[in-house]
Amino acid sequence: MFKEGSLLQVPDELIVVDEQYFAVYNYTTTEGAVMPLIVSVDLPDSFIDGAIDNAVEYTIQTFADEYGYAFLPMFNMSDLKIMDPDNPGTDIDALLENVENDLETKAKYFGKTWLLDNDVQQLFAYGAITGEDISPYLESLQVFQDFNEQERTFKELQYTNPSAANKALKDGYTSLKLQAAQLDITGSGVDSLIRDLSFDIVSGRLTTSEGMNQLLYLTDDYRLAMAGGQDVLDEKYKPYLETINKTQTGMGAAKNLISEYLGADVARAFKENGLLEKYAAGLRADAQAGEGVTVNKDKMLDELQAAHDKLFPNYEGSKHSLWSSSLYKTAQNILGKAALSINDKKSIDVLSQSVGGDMTLFAGELRKKFENDPTVQDNTLRGMGGVFNQDISGVFRGQGLVGR
Repeated sequence: MFKEGSLLQVPDELIVVDEQYFAVYNYTTTEGAVMPLIVSVDLPDSFIDGAIDNAVEYTIQTFADEYGYAFLPMFNMSDLKIMDPDNPGTDIDALLENVENDLETKAKYFGKTWLLDNDVQQLFAYGAITGEDISPYLESLQVFQDFNEQERTFKELQYTNPSAANKALKDGYTSLKLQAAQLDITGSGVDSLIRDLSFDIVSGRLTTSEGMNQLLYLTDDYRLAMAGGQDVLDEKYKPYLETINKTQTGMGAAKNLISEYLGADVARAFKENGLLEKYAAGLRADAQAGEGVTVNKDKMLDELQAAHDKLFPNYEGSKHSLWSSSLYKTAQNILGKAALSINDKKSIDVLSQSVGGDMTLFAGELRKKFENDPTVQDNTLRGMGGVFNQDISGVFRGQGLVGR
């Protein structure tokens, strides 16, 4: 079909689409699937006499229907270069063999079989033959569409800058390992768990919050039970239930309940004086006693309610989380603060009790309380500057009118 010296083997099919000739080569991937590699025959004088009479006409849609692949010309015939004149194989044979070997190496190195996806191989064959950067085309592949945006970005990084991808994974592993050590997480599966979690977080399969939840579920039976049991665990991490020690059972739940009833500042104090561990031990005992047992939790809630009513008599019968959020929002608006620290919130809690719920009095006392706060001082100065500028502009406008 092609003249001698064209360096192209006989194609599986010669086709015509929109009056342009293409040679189709059926390429068998590492998974055994057969896909069409389409060469645009932009050198028509390469045909032997009569060859074009054998071309089959397609539209883009009929080609897709026939082959089961989108019509995507991979390269031009004129792009092919001689790689080794002494090698009896064609350029296509040699290039595709190199691409396949490269992807297999990467798949083994990264431990991800998606690198051998049929469409991925086809796209990399295109890049190898034409020398064109394929990164912009990766997102169009189905294998990429099956992932979220962060996963796709990381996979592109694995292709285009493997050293940067490896550094991100190493840094993620180191950071998570330090957090695990601080949480006193132990067990035979710790290192493997940290590696899996850090990879999933860095690659974008899990958000940081989702990854930490998986970690805490594995170390806290009480938290796991309250969240809905083992069904909330990612299937990938369920085997770790047998290899991670339950060192945090009850701690997170106890801290949340203390914060809910008494505020974050009191929860911090409870941790320092040992009461947090006492409550956590009670919740662990409930979890060990069986599903639905809340004896220690009920006692804990009674104690927390009594403590709340004593600390915040103006809100007796309620709990800190119910009344504090609106109070903090009001304080932020008055003070011009984007966020409140734990100490800020503690001061506001005390102040709200001293004014007996009078919000007009609260606003005045709040400004006095925070008059030396750097953020409040900055906001006050900016406000004064705005007024000052308006006064000056008014003076000049007035002078201009007099001058007329």
